This record gives sequence, structure tokens and C-alpha cells, in this order.
Amino acid sequence: MNRRNVLVGLGTIVAGGGAALGTGAFSTVEADRTIEVTTTGDADAYLGIEAYGEGSEYVDDDDDEISFDFGGEDDEEGLNENAVTRFDNLITITNNGERDSENIEVTISADDDDMFLAYEGDNEDAEINEITLDDDELHVGFQFDTGAGDNIEDIDTIEIEATETSTEG
Repeated sequence: MNRRNVLVGLGTIVAGGGAALGTGAFSTVEADRTIEVTTTGDADAYLGIEAYGEGSEYVDDDDDEISFDFGGEDDEEGLNENAVTRFDNLITITNNGERDSENIEVTISADDDDMFLAYEGDNEDAEINEITLDDDELHVGFQFDTGAGDNIEDIDTIEIEATETSTEG
């Protein structure tokens, strides 16, 4: 009986060790890969962004990066304090990629979303919050609310994000 217990015990140890060590699992892999990325200016990227109409007065899209300038250094220039200022049809967002526009959602936000609102075209009631890019292009206006003494300089960044939505139905 003692011999049988020893054999069963050894068999259990061997089977357990084989299961633990023979799973094929690994803890580290090192592999070298290469990647090639091409960048382009905002107007020609997969999601093109450029000034629209009179928006070029406030939008600089001459370089490879778009920038906005709504104010000046003089007291006579810039946004009014304690006011709501709108810029209709300021920029155009264009789908230059190969994906269907109806599967692309665009979200626009700023550092201070209480002071900033993006809307479609000239309709401030059509707030852009994950709006679908139905056509190949979307005209966008901005609204700034400097009420309660908010400082427009608190907005350093306006972020435009495009996300491909599911094509499954």
C-alpha cells in the first residue's frame, strides 16, 4: 500500500509539473517592426480642415496646421467681455479619406466647454456633439460666451476629433 501511494504521489507531481511547464505560455516577447506614416497639412489630411468663406479673417490655414485668432492686443480688437460672440460658417471639415462619410462622427471641444460651443453652419441650435458627417463636408461655426468675466485666453486648444462608427446594422 505504501508503494502504491508513492507511485500515485510521483505521478501527480509529474503530471502537475508538466501541466504547469508545458502550457506553451510565455512571459516576454521582443519583436522589431517597422511602420511608415505620412503626414500632410490639415486641408489635405483624411479629415480636412480649412477656412470657409469669410472665416479666413480668423482662421490661418496657410501652414500645415490650422490656427485661430479671435482677438488682438489692442483694446479695440477681440471678443467683447461679458458677451456671446458667434462666428457662423467659420471652417469646413471635409472627408478626404476613403471611408463613407455617413460612418464618421465629428466631435469638437475646447479647454473650457462652458465658454465654447461649436455648431453646424449658421445654426447655433445645431450644436456639434458627435454629429455624423452626412455629406463629404460640414460647415462649422464657433460661439464664445465670455459672460461672468470668463477670459477667452483660458481656451488654448480647440480639438476636432473624427471617429469611424460601426458599419454593422
